[in-house]
Amino acid sequence: MRTYQLLFCCSLYISLLGGTKSNLNLYMDREETRKLLGIPNYELYYVREGIINTYALSFNLQLQKDIDTIRFKWQSLRKQPAMFYSLSIIVSNPRAMRLPETKNISREGGEVPTSLTPFAITLPCSGSMSVEVDVKIQMNVSIFSASNLTTIEIKRKKTCLKRDHLVLDPGGGDRGRSPEHHANYTILHSDTGKKSVPPASTNVFYIAVGVACTVILIIALVVAVVYLRTQKSTNHTAMSDASSFQTLSQHGGNNTYLRPDTPNNASVASLPNMRRGLSPVNEVKPPDVYSVLSEIALERNRITLGEIVMEGTFGKIYNGYLLGEDETEKTLEQKVYIKTVTDQARQDQIQTMLKESCLLKGLCHQNINPILGACLDPSCQPLLVFAQLDEGNMKKFLHRCKALSTQQLVYIAIQIIRGVQYLHRKRIIHKDIAARNCIIDHNLGIRLTDMALSRDIFPNDYHCLGDNENRPIKWLAIEALVDRKFSQASDVWSFGVTLWELMTLGQTPYADVDPFEMAAYLREGYRISQPVNCPDELFAVMACCWALSADERPKFAQLLVCLQDFYAALGRFI
Repeated sequence: MRTYQLLFCCSLYISLLGGTKSNLNLYMDREETRKLLGIPNYELYYVREGIINTYALSFNLQLQKDIDTIRFKWQSLRKQPAMFYSLSIIVSNPRAMRLPETKNISREGGEVPTSLTPFAITLPCSGSMSVEVDVKIQMNVSIFSASNLTTIEIKRKKTCLKRDHLVLDPGGGDRGRSPEHHANYTILHSDTGKKSVPPASTNVFYIAVGVACTVILIIALVVAVVYLRTQKSTNHTAMSDASSFQTLSQHGGNNTYLRPDTPNNASVASLPNMRRGLSPVNEVKPPDVYSVLSEIALERNRITLGEIVMEGTFGKIYNGYLLGEDETEKTLEQKVYIKTVTDQARQDQIQTMLKESCLLKGLCHQNINPILGACLDPSCQPLLVFAQLDEGNMKKFLHRCKALSTQQLVYIAIQIIRGVQYLHRKRIIHKDIAARNCIIDHNLGIRLTDMALSRDIFPNDYHCLGDNENRPIKWLAIEALVDRKFSQASDVWSFGVTLWELMTLGQTPYADVDPFEMAAYLREGYRISQPVNCPDELFAVMACCWALSADERPKFAQLLVCLQDFYAALGRFI
């Protein structure tokens, strides 16, 4: 059976060597995982009980210059017949790297051990050039015939440095060098391999250069501080940046550490920033919201208010009915949601509700819920009418649910992606993708809504960082949080948090993290942990969405392919 590698961050588990019996374990132990990934107490399995983890195999792990040897453990779980292997190691630049060496495993192939056995592969750099070398470790595993063959390919990227010139080596035991180091730096000569202590004049020179650089740096910092203090318009941003560099407090077990530079083989193209028409910067002023809503104006006598389904400090959402427009349709009633405000609402709150309700006006897609009409009768507060789905707000629905299968949750996520893709084709960035901004029906049909009244009805999901603006801090990408830069990639980040919400049935992300610490928390590489009962491959999708660099996050088209294939696989095995 051939292995099937999905795009980017999502992976499926494929049975190794056919049949229903488990056959092989191949993995990196906790110490090796900590050394290469910086993740403690975690074993990275490439094959576990005969099941291939294609997500792990897609990693092209970066090896730093001080790491020469990679170690694995493996074991055949099949006693009879014996399992055999062949091994080949391919390097992209033989000049930069000499022939790799193996320990406890034969390059000629042989029988996979039936007891748990470690083996190692050493990747020696030649020192002839400074370059990154791609290494492919290819292992063919079979039981008794060539027709029952599985190929496992493990990738590494090794940084090799040139040693034609002097190389400074901090005295203290770099790998592969003799221990005869002095307290100061030693100098390696590539032609003779001998070391010598640098003369005192050289040390004085380096000290002088260091002092000069320090003075220049201090002057530059002083100039920067003076400049920032004169920029009144950037006061809030400066405050945010200062707080984001505060020392991180130790949080509880609800979060885990994932390095932001965890490598993968995704080559994600740069995504253009796309703007909403309602958030202009140095642009033509958008049309007045009342003139926009006048195009879908409704008479007050066509709207019937029912029971209140959600209520905040100044906003309310009702169930209701919308009567037909002409004489032949007046007896027809459509179930709708009606958003409005109380008599105590301020004018700016009303304006915000109207503007955000207009965001999706005129859009037509099965996974989008646009505004249907608006009553702007001056005798009452504005009434905004939306199509109704019987299960209502998705966050409330998740809180009510006790049993949703993984396949059902993936089905919901696929629909959210399709809705967001439609918005992006219309050059609209949602900026607030979350469970609270979706509605759902009894068949798990999903529609993405605008964020009108969300701040009021879900106040715990929004925070103000001293800038007089409530924002969904714990759903925002790092660049949106710090620099207010929104793009398709920032929507990808928010979708990853929404997927986490689905798998936890509506829990709050980063519940123990202070909103003022979120920027520093994310920069340090911390992310929310894998939910209980969430498959590894689904959490891998989330983790890719939270890459620190926007360019490294997958596109929605790639996420859609991953989740569709995962959904199909769940259908085969459940």
